Amino acid sequence: MARKTKEEALKTREAILDAAVQLFSVRGVSHTTLGEIALKAGVTRGAIYWHFRNKEDMLGALWDQLLMPFEPINQLCEDRDEPDPLGKFYEAQIAFFKSLKYDPRMLKLFQILLNKCEAVKDTGTLHLHRVNCHLEGQKKIEKVLRNAIRQGQLPETLDVRLGSIATISFIDGLINNWIMFPGLLDIETGIRAMLAGLTQMLRSGFTGRNSMENSAG
Repeated sequence: MARKTKEEALKTREAILDAAVQLFSVRGVSHTTLGEIALKAGVTRGAIYWHFRNKEDMLGALWDQLLMPFEPINQLCEDRDEPDPLGKFYEAQIAFFKSLKYDPRMLKLFQILLNKCEAVKDTGTLHLHRVNCHLEGQKKIEKVLRNAIRQGQLPETLDVRLGSIATISFIDGLINNWIMFPGLLDIETGIRAMLAGLTQMLRSGFTGRNSMENSAG
């Protein structure tokens, strides 16, 4: 039997992941077996193990796909000479929410990896993925905020650590609301207004001591 080409192997891998997304979104991760995924993908269990060690490995691959829409932000945080970091960050977030609205598979990925990895004994590494992603995201947002300070878009007194925590908490909240209640906010009005409010909040500044403490002191 001839060996599969690299392109054929890649197609098989994607078919397995697509089958996993379809099953995980309906049944949850813990109630889906690798055998069921193989059947749905039209491949053998051996093909599953050729590409993935276990279900945890498969979830890690799906997590990597979930991070792809954030690549524009990754590029933005590294560009110290970007003249409009806040504006570009805003537009990157709008593009991300549009991907959730118009790409059903991306929405399913978020629903699975945030809400349907319940009680699975082999998803400990996935938890580490989420923790590391959160911490890395915070560091990248700090870079965006520093660039915005450098460009005069944010006050020099801004505590970038507090600002980055507030930003990632705000975005996480929007994502979770979108996943739970897809019709709650329209992108062109509600999401844009919320993200504009986030920008205004950052421009008001975060310091190590809050305004109530300062007024009392």
